[in-house]
Order: sequence, then structure tokens, then C-alpha cells
Amino acid sequence: MKTKRLMTAVAVGLMAYAGAALAHELDTDQDGLYSLAELQAEYPDLTQATYDGIDINKDGAVDATELGDAVSKGVLPAAE
Repeated sequence: MKTKRLMTAVAVGLMAYAGAALAHELDTDQDGLYSLAELQAEYPDLTQATYDGIDINKDGAVDATELGDAVSKGVLPAAE
């Protein structure tokens, strides 16, 4: 059981690292948030409705945590 938890923690950490690198590239205005237009550069099929669903705290922008959650939950595919 401990091995499974450790493997899960490592996988989540790797996804977070990869997500952080991608997130930095996507944030073209470097404000720490991701607009619909910024995310559509990587995910051209992203709709306003999906973007709104990713914006968990409903502040009108997607932050790094929300983006990471969307990728880890499969809402958005992992970037290549």
C-alpha cells in the first residue's frame, strides 16, 4: 500500500513539474493567469464553456492550479 502511494505521489509530482513548464509557456503576458486566448494557443478546440468549467473559483481566469487539475483530470490533454 505504501509503495502505491509513493508511486502516485511521484506521478503527481512529475505531472505538476511538466504542467508548470507548460503553464509558463502559455502565460504569454506573464500575469500568472491563463486567459481563454492563451489556452486556445495550446488547445484550439477549447470552448468558453469548458474554460468556465476549468475556472473552479469562478474569478474569470484560470490559474496554474486550475490548469494542472484540468490536465490531471483529463479535461485537457497533456501538452506534447
